[in-house]
Amino acid sequence: MTMATPTTVLPEAVAEPQAEAAVPVITKHKRKWPGVMVILSAIFLIILTILSMFADQIPFIRTIEQFVIVNHRPQTNYKLGPGWTAWFGTDGVGKDVFAKCIYGAKVTLTIAFASTVVGLVIGGFLGMVSGYFQGITDRTVSIFTDILLAFPPLVLALLAIYRLDDLKAQHPAFAWFSRTWQVVVVLSVLAIAPLARIVRAQTLAIAQREYVLAARSLGAKNRRIIVREVLPNLVPTMISVAFTGIAVLIVAEGGLAFLGLSVESPPTWGRLISDNYKRIDDAWWATLFPCLMLFLTVLAFNIIGDHIARKFDIREAAI
Repeated sequence: MTMATPTTVLPEAVAEPQAEAAVPVITKHKRKWPGVMVILSAIFLIILTILSMFADQIPFIRTIEQFVIVNHRPQTNYKLGPGWTAWFGTDGVGKDVFAKCIYGAKVTLTIAFASTVVGLVIGGFLGMVSGYFQGITDRTVSIFTDILLAFPPLVLALLAIYRLDDLKAQHPAFAWFSRTWQVVVVLSVLAIAPLARIVRAQTLAIAQREYVLAARSLGAKNRRIIVREVLPNLVPTMISVAFTGIAVLIVAEGGLAFLGLSVESPPTWGRLISDNYKRIDDAWWATLFPCLMLFLTVLAFNIIGDHIARKFDIREAAI
């Protein structure tokens, strides 16, 4: 009699779960819109530019020679405060402060924009050449910018404007050289040195990038590298610096106007402040509204310039 040997049943091997293949997740990059302050700043500057450029064709803006008439009488000696008749009130001679602010904005923006363009062209060229070639070129440009920065800006502006007035009086060939162009020339000279330094700093960083080194290794000429590789990458920096520079030059022009050294007619914001600040106690609107226009315009340019600098990761020195 044979006995059956017990058979051991081994448990079936449990299959290990296979790891699921990783599915790549595609993330959609949402378009990041500018902040509210940037949008409001842009809207403010656009409206201000349109009003100032087309003030003669806009019906609700009086001319700077037109008096505010109420009951057939001009409202002289600050008689009329802010209201529907005159939004910003009247000044000492009975003219509309709002109209003067708009016409003054045209002069101020023109001077600041023209000075920034001239300073950016000359200073940008010097900074780009200095940062790219370095060596003796960099040292020469640096000495030039240091000399310009060594002069106190206000003193240099005063001396230059007085000297230009003398040239205009002594030589008939300079008769066309109005006070507007005098201020543009002076502010352009003051803008060259800081703009050159900022562009030089950016050029030093761009000159060490891979695409610039590759162009050099392929035998490209310096002119082609500067025009095709360096200059396009400097455009965001120049735009950012231009907005900030315009804000600085608006303040500078306001300071010259307050001292009586800017355009007399139409009066700019600084001139309006200078003409009316002594009556700020009883006629505050004639001084406050030009100050407010100056403040909001400078703030708007600074906000947009800072936004562009953050967007393109621009590290700029103080102007």
